[in-house]
Amino acid sequence: MLFLGIDLGASAFKLIVINAKGLPVAHIAAPIATLSPAEGTFATAEQDPKLWLIMLETLLDNLFKNSAVKPEDITALSITAGTHIAVLCDNDMQPLRNAIMWSDQRAASIMPKLMDAEDKIVAESLHAPNPTWTLAHLAWLLENDSDTIREIHKILPAKDWLRHCLTGHIATDLSDAIGLQLVNARKEEWSATLCDLAGVNVSQLPEIAGSKDYAGQISESAAQRFKLSPKTAVYTGAIDTSTELLRPSDYKSDAPAYIKLASAGVVYMSVPDKTSLPPLSCYPHYTVSDGWYLASGMNSCTTALDWLRKEVLSDISLQKFNECAAKAPVGAKGVVFQPYLMGERAPHWNPDLTASLSGMSRETDKSDIARAGFEGIAFAIRDIKENMEMLTGKIAENFNLLGGGAKSRLWSQIIADILQTPIHVQPNSDAAYGAGLLACHAHTGQMPPAISNTTIMTFEPDTSLALFYAEKHAEFNLLRQKLS
Repeated sequence: MLFLGIDLGASAFKLIVINAKGLPVAHIAAPIATLSPAEGTFATAEQDPKLWLIMLETLLDNLFKNSAVKPEDITALSITAGTHIAVLCDNDMQPLRNAIMWSDQRAASIMPKLMDAEDKIVAESLHAPNPTWTLAHLAWLLENDSDTIREIHKILPAKDWLRHCLTGHIATDLSDAIGLQLVNARKEEWSATLCDLAGVNVSQLPEIAGSKDYAGQISESAAQRFKLSPKTAVYTGAIDTSTELLRPSDYKSDAPAYIKLASAGVVYMSVPDKTSLPPLSCYPHYTVSDGWYLASGMNSCTTALDWLRKEVLSDISLQKFNECAAKAPVGAKGVVFQPYLMGERAPHWNPDLTASLSGMSRETDKSDIARAGFEGIAFAIRDIKENMEMLTGKIAENFNLLGGGAKSRLWSQIIADILQTPIHVQPNSDAAYGAGLLACHAHTGQMPPAISNTTIMTFEPDTSLALFYAEKHAEFNLLRQKLS
């Protein structure tokens, strides 16, 4: 049996095939284009859902052509994607417009109206209003594009619209329902109060199902287009942050906290039950067992590194970028990178915050700029970590590192040194792999065992750098305040 995990990431579309032992068999990925339409003074980000289908079709075709995997070999699949990404559908379940992404800040212009209802919103959704949630996106559209709001037949989160295109199934899971900020999280049902604030109706929202619930098989039309077997089972799935926390059944780690290095940088902390602690987010990871986690994320993580690599360092390869950064001394000879290319979410919640590259002189070279990129994002993550610890009253003694950025040993060590906290890295820690694990667990009823030869790498902090990086972090924040 083989299981397919599909991850619609903010910057890349990823597919991975694993076997029942959790071993990767084949994988493929391609970058996704994000559009930035001019909508006032705030940063915008949209993607075309129809392009997602074209990319999925192309990736599956290449996967089957360039590996030993055949469509009929795939027993089950699951799809994951980022949260706060809604596809607004017409009567034929086609997109009425591009999907507004979680990093979009345009709804900052209507925040005064939503803040008037803050107590009501927090009481039902567990979360305070901010421009990056779907409730705010819809409220902005209600004020600026009411025709689209009036034409909505169904609202589906990104992963669920993709799954509908494969199966005809219309549903979502609780993690994505929470991301829409239209659900009464305590009752786990749609909220008429929140829908009214967004200008939509409960009837326009899908059923809330379990993430391991069976969602049907591949339809005949989808089987022809995507070259998938109509016998492949499909399961509801969960948001990317929830699937990234999935691990093989006997995986052992004493770290209750996680850091994700992907398009967004996110710090997670496990909690036993629903917790309302705005501005922290709270989501379920009940895909294997009951439990919840707090999450706090920045807008630009690996995307900020990509921007620096392409726009400042002559589009050198990712490998060359890492090699270049490794040549620079600790502290990058005073060069400081502020990664706020899309305003910022946690912990500053400032849509007007901007990026900068400063501290350069004639002594500065490319290696200093590259290392400053790694260090700058690590400083921003330290801000998020310290804010989460302040709000929860809990100190994380070590972290598991997730996402594509975890493949960089240099960055992993920099994070350990700046946070002065041990960092654990396990292979296959991204959302596509987690979606594959979810499909396997949902279909077979059990999670694959940990791979016997898997090495969990641990990066211990260099304690001799504690004072140096504490001072550099303070300088980083002084500069950020000037940019506010």
